[in-house]
Amino acid sequence: MRLELPDESHVVRYAAARHIHDDGSVDGYIFRLRPQESGLSVHWLEYFSGRTKPEQLEQVRRLSRLNLRRNGRLAELSVGLTRQELPDLAFLSQPMAATAQYPADPSHSEITGLPPGDSPQAALIGDLMAALVQNLYPALGEG
Repeated sequence: MRLELPDESHVVRYAAARHIHDDGSVDGYIFRLRPQESGLSVHWLEYFSGRTKPEQLEQVRRLSRLNLRRNGRLAELSVGLTRQELPDLAFLSQPMAATAQYPADPSHSEITGLPPGDSPQAALIGDLMAALVQNLYPALGEG
């Protein structure tokens, strides 16, 4: 059984530089499903409870299986606020097991309930989610 993330939680999703607007906001495209996806991959910051926000973000960077780039950003969403605006979405813990190439990622989660990524509804929901982004953080940490 997958755990539903509490409303007080926050998740981050990687946004490549090409999806960052000139004003610093993210494009709603980053919140659209690809054809093979059933859920949108995110990281649950509060999994790393007892740590500061910079420490939580550093754990996400360390465990991410994406090729994070210097000009990319981690876009933060409030689970509760997003659910309030988009009640059909679910935020579910989906830990990833260790592989030969990667350590386990217990913070990995998914946003489910999204329409197919190539639909007009997906574009609208993606834009709504982009408007709900609370903070953007560098994809790569200092140093």
